[in-house]
Amino acid sequence: MHHLVFFGFWCVLIGYLIFRSTFLPRILGVLLAIDGLAWMLYLSPPLANHLFPLIAVASGLAEIPLQLWLLVVGVNAERWKEQEAAAGASLRI
Repeated sequence: MHHLVFFGFWCVLIGYLIFRSTFLPRILGVLLAIDGLAWMLYLSPPLANHLFPLIAVASGLAEIPLQLWLLVVGVNAERWKEQEAAAGASLRI
């Protein structure tokens, strides 16, 4: 069960990156970070087992919308290219 803690850390970090990015809605990052915190409750397995229904709800409210967003809408390609051009221009200076 301790491997779920690492998944929780991953969710928090990816949630933070999504929140900071401009390619996906910030709410998806916030929800994923909350989901990660819920998975990190497995640092204490008895507590996590007791709160598993809440962990499952947090997981469903974060991971399913993220997957659907990526499948249906995807990433804003225009914004991606703008930031790529801006990063390339700053490297040339």
